[in-house]
Amino acid sequence: MVSPSFRLFQLPQVALKEMLKLIDLNELFILSLCSRRSSQYVKLYYNKSLKWWMALYTYKPSPPEVRNGQAGSYQTIVVVKESTELQYTENVTVGDHTVPFVKTPESCELYWDDQRVGLKIVVEYICELFNSFPSSLVTQLPFLWMIELMNNPISITHVETFHPNWDDGLPLREEECKYLITTCKSCVFILNIIFPEGFIYTGPFGKHELFVISHGSWITVDNLISMGETCIEINIRESKLTVADLNSFMKSWFNYKANTFRLIQITDKILDIPAIFDGLEDAMVTVEGTMVYDNQEESVELSKYVSLEFPAGHSVLRRDDGMIAAAALSDFGLFIAIWPDIGSIRENEIGKYKLNPIVNV
Repeated sequence: MVSPSFRLFQLPQVALKEMLKLIDLNELFILSLCSRRSSQYVKLYYNKSLKWWMALYTYKPSPPEVRNGQAGSYQTIVVVKESTELQYTENVTVGDHTVPFVKTPESCELYWDDQRVGLKIVVEYICELFNSFPSSLVTQLPFLWMIELMNNPISITHVETFHPNWDDGLPLREEECKYLITTCKSCVFILNIIFPEGFIYTGPFGKHELFVISHGSWITVDNLISMGETCIEINIRESKLTVADLNSFMKSWFNYKANTFRLIQITDKILDIPAIFDGLEDAMVTVEGTMVYDNQEESVELSKYVSLEFPAGHSVLRRDDGMIAAAALSDFGLFIAIWPDIGSIRENEIGKYKLNPIVNV
């Protein structure tokens, strides 16, 4: 018995256009692989009004895949795997490359002799097909090379080699850690990796609008000053920085170093916090009302919007150029924020998260 067929491309143009708008992106991707003609129709008629994002994703133990997301959910467009000895029933052409194709219930799989080359070709094909670019990347070993995949920096990069539910969360090698620190150019860079014992890094850091280090016991005051030269917001967890370190950092900022940072969050308990301003008392002034820090104007592209309310009657550090630094506490740790001048502190406004005063500051 012959299977029924539907001659999609013999529909009138208006009907074809409306039908293609109803098809999910992962199915449109598969359709585009059927022929050059089908690829052109998909490119012309897919639903361009959809507000969706593209992500590159690999998570233990899955191979790299390209995803599309919308309104809090996602679909897998394609999984890119290494070729195996299995016999494949179908081949498709992606760009100028003919590779084995397997349809799965969720999406499809493409098999390449060189997985790294294959993923780059597939991503470039999808970018051209849908006129879109990846906005986020989640990766881990052995796919750290994915952070170099795109010529244009991806907005969010999340490197994950540790998870509470994993029993084998092992440290990366020193050269792998340094590779990540020096190579990633994302606006938002989240490093949830375990660093090797005794890890030391003395070089510069990349330019990030938000830099999160989940396991920051290796970070020194010199590292913090270097981050402050290139990163707008910095979040450090499991820090071993001392009050003396933070005092040295604030003195460096007062002397016009670390000029880029606008917010630092350190999520660990630090004793005797008022001492971070020791030796700077002559430059302290009191603000009677509350102060609000937010990152709307700083354009932290894809991080969460932050609105912090610093307590009233607060002593702040004022630099000779008028810039203001203030520190306060919350259940999430210590916050140090910067304002351009006393007139920009939004005095007596209300922030989303209320911070607690530091005693004696």
